[in-house]
Amino acid sequence: MVSKLYALSWREAKQSENENWSGYAYAGIPLLISSTHAFIVEYECELRPNSGFQRIDALDALLEQRYGVTGSLLEDFKDLIELRNELAHPLHHPLGTPDNWPEYLRRVKALGLLNSTGRPDGDYDLLSQIASHRLFRWAMEVVKRVFHAIVNSDPQRAPLFKDRLSNFEAPWFPTSDSDEAMSVLLNLA
Repeated sequence: MVSKLYALSWREAKQSENENWSGYAYAGIPLLISSTHAFIVEYECELRPNSGFQRIDALDALLEQRYGVTGSLLEDFKDLIELRNELAHPLHHPLGTPDNWPEYLRRVKALGLLNSTGRPDGDYDLLSQIASHRLFRWAMEVVKRVFHAIVNSDPQRAPLFKDRLSNFEAPWFPTSDSDEAMSVLLNLA
């Protein structure tokens, strides 16, 4: 589903004035977080009904403590969670920053992925900045790296889940934004 949304995002962005604007990021980013959550439940419970795994309260802490996700990958994933939170619970008043971007997501803005005027003294509202195909592409790559970290965290269980990583390869996962790759994604059932 997320790959299909990504392809639709690519098409929408390609038709936009800045070749980046896409509202599909609004759906794709939350789905990526949800799919990570669902995969962890599957990874922990498949073929181990008595694993003792109960629930996920803090996804980022679980990734760090149980699967060894650290450094920039963990920071990127934390930023994705915050972006999802902004999409699920948007503020309906100005953020109080000249560029309408929260300080706690400043790392994301510095990556140059957003829809932005580039002006530090005035920018689009937060949701318009998030409506970005480049941001969606980055989010897809972050989640791909997280899934790999989860699967590879336990060498004994890794063989059971390595095949699931094929979902992060062409044609199901965008390996490029070429017309050909996106055409294939758009035509998949």
